[in-house]
Amino acid sequence: MGQGWLAERLQGRYEPVLVILSPPRCGSTAVARSFWQHPLFGWYLHEPYDQVYHRGGNWMAVDHAASRPVELNALTAGGSGGCGGTAAGNGLIVKEMTFQVGSMLPELMMAATLPVVVTVRDPRLAIASRMRQRAAAGQDPGFPPVESGWGDLVAGLAAARARRIPYVLVEVTRLRAQPGLVLPALCERLGLQFTPDMTSWPSLGDLSLGNLEEQRHWYSRVLRSTGFERPDEEIPDLDAFPAGDARAHVASCLDIYREILTDPFLVG
Repeated sequence: MGQGWLAERLQGRYEPVLVILSPPRCGSTAVARSFWQHPLFGWYLHEPYDQVYHRGGNWMAVDHAASRPVELNALTAGGSGGCGGTAAGNGLIVKEMTFQVGSMLPELMMAATLPVVVTVRDPRLAIASRMRQRAAAGQDPGFPPVESGWGDLVAGLAAARARRIPYVLVEVTRLRAQPGLVLPALCERLGLQFTPDMTSWPSLGDLSLGNLEEQRHWYSRVLRSTGFERPDEEIPDLDAFPAGDARAHVASCLDIYREILTDPFLVG
């Protein structure tokens, strides 16, 4: 497939196309839920690259996933635009994890018609959360360093700068603490009108997201939620992580996170 094939697929059918990208457990699904409420968006595509990373798929798996977005109006009745509303537009929200896309990141970012939204969170919180979710599924809490997603995020931001793909960064803990301040600033960067409906949403606890059965429980909290929950997590110390390479990796991710907080395209 030639470069830009995904943009042709999506931009030929949806307008606008919003891409939300993040390392795992950095609040990207909650941010997506917020934009489900925006009247411009009527469709949602959840992690179309998961089969590429976890099942050894290729662009055909992505193309197959891209042909089956969720219609937001079908999720719930009532509302005023966005999820469950009758005035939802033809826009598409694509939410994805950095490590699942890997080298295909530029392809995904070029599919966006708005600045790419990148959500981040203190990696000590994010990595500890991923370890807990794996343990809850009976898996080894440890995982390959690439699955923290921070290395691919660095590569993705570098590609965005090199290709002049606009992006905006959001620190999710700040967003959760002050959604009434951060969300309007984010919408302004995107060139969208903020609506107060974006700060709350209906609970959808019976909905499943993604193509990986072993990860269905990972989204249960955000699907049961009815809005941004104020942050109350205690940030673990580095020595709470296994000694050796695992702890060193968390420390390197923390350095990346702190550098990102100085990016001029960070909102809030």
